[in-house]
Amino acid sequence: MRCVAYCRVSSDSKEQMNSLENQIKHYTELFNKNGFTRAECGMYYSKDKKNEVVKYIPSIFADEGISGTKLKNRGAFNYMLECAYRKEFDAILVKNVQRWARNVEDGAGILKKLKVMGIKVIFEDGWLDSLNPANEATINILFVMAQEESRAKSIAIQFGIRKAQEAGKFTSALPYGYKNNKGYLEPVQEQLDVVKNIFNLYLEGWGSTKIVKYLNGEKIPTQKGRGWSTSQIFGIITNSIYTGKQITHRQINTDINLDRFVHDGQVYKSRKPVSEDEWIINQIEELRIISDETFQEAQREYTKRKEMYITASRPSNANIFSNLLYCRNCGIAMRRKKLWGWKRKDGTRKFGVEWVCTQHDKYHNDICQYRNSWHEDVLIERVKKEIEKLRENKGSLDKMFSEYMQSFFSSEEVAEKIMELQTRLDEIKAEVSANLKLFSKSIIDEEQYKQQNDELQNNKKMIDTELAKIKRIDHARNEVKRKYNNYVDFINKVDVNNLNNALLKRVINKIEAYTVKDEKGNEVKDIYIDWNMLDKSFDDVFYFRAKE
Repeated sequence: MRCVAYCRVSSDSKEQMNSLENQIKHYTELFNKNGFTRAECGMYYSKDKKNEVVKYIPSIFADEGISGTKLKNRGAFNYMLECAYRKEFDAILVKNVQRWARNVEDGAGILKKLKVMGIKVIFEDGWLDSLNPANEATINILFVMAQEESRAKSIAIQFGIRKAQEAGKFTSALPYGYKNNKGYLEPVQEQLDVVKNIFNLYLEGWGSTKIVKYLNGEKIPTQKGRGWSTSQIFGIITNSIYTGKQITHRQINTDINLDRFVHDGQVYKSRKPVSEDEWIINQIEELRIISDETFQEAQREYTKRKEMYITASRPSNANIFSNLLYCRNCGIAMRRKKLWGWKRKDGTRKFGVEWVCTQHDKYHNDICQYRNSWHEDVLIERVKKEIEKLRENKGSLDKMFSEYMQSFFSSEEVAEKIMELQTRLDEIKAEVSANLKLFSKSIIDEEQYKQQNDELQNNKKMIDTELAKIKRIDHARNEVKRKYNNYVDFINKVDVNNLNNALLKRVINKIEAYTVKDEKGNEVKDIYIDWNMLDKSFDDVFYFRAKE
């Protein structure tokens, strides 16, 4: 009977009994002892990151450093099955069920296919022959036990990872600008300026493609020493780690034995997003590269560009009001046009510039009935006055901000809720302690103790989650206050005589030009400025307060 053996070897193992050499020796002796003929096929496979090592070993198939939970990663195992389907051997020897597979679906499913082809698998522990009907139930039970063992091990590992994350360790792929120092992130000095430059260029109006061309042209490598791509630029722009805010535990693997499957064209993945309330957030100032204001400004610009992409608009900073000026009547961005003055006697012309509604300019009254034209120099002067007016009315600003905080971040409700939850948490802790005393004095039995304790622990977990959520609102309120104060400081420092597109975008979210008719039927032009101060416009705040 032609026979092969399959083994898995841990690359980290220091035990000689698990070494590849000893396993080859072991199976060679086992073949000879049982009179098996050694098949000619065989393979050694190992993979370290992207480096694969493949060797030929007669009659032995060995995966080194490969987990048994996922079949697709086991190169030697999969090649062995190919050889089996070609009938290159009659039997497979393997130490035990755990070495074969760690989940029921893979393990039992493959055995059934081999059984149909008349190929037996012999598990050394108990010398269980897969073609013997008397062993089928035992083998299946062992598969279930192996799968449960893997599940329990995975839960323990995930628990350890969460504890490490809570302690400030970073367990995901390294973001650009940092290196791993004993599990903790540490800034890479030569990459810090690159990150700052990416944010600056993006806020100056550069697109992701232009930034990629610049970085690759300057031969600045990525974290892995390769060329840049637009997805990497977006990954940096949207990553809060550059403000020192380290967020982990955003996803969890619900089944270690299954990555994904497709049903009716729908892809289902085992990795599921974790509720934001359960994210592990550490604020580590040593990791900060940019200010919170710069990051928030980049997020607003990123969101605005995504919306423009959807509406087939093109982001630009070529002119002072590019991507800032919109027609309120139709909602479309306004365009910049040259005004041709009268030709002078010397043949020269005086040029001017105006901004007009794009829809009206193209289709006249068919889509938008108002041209909403503004001479650029007149509009600049108007914006200057509005900025100066904002500076002079600090009292009105503070009142508006106070109303905003009362409407969207009521401190009284948050404080009361925190106090209420903390009181309930203290009560549960007291109940847990009392329950333990009752059990220790044999007043209640073990079953009663476990039932009450499980209920109390579940209640405690729910309150902990709710408390964390409320405290984040408290933190968000403080962040909004800080943002408001920084915005007011910036407004006071703005040089209104040297305005440009990048500066205006830091101050203004959007300018809307509109036309209305007065009581006499005359058309009156005006503008509305949506200041880039809060996540709500002034109108939104006043409307919300009016509804209360």
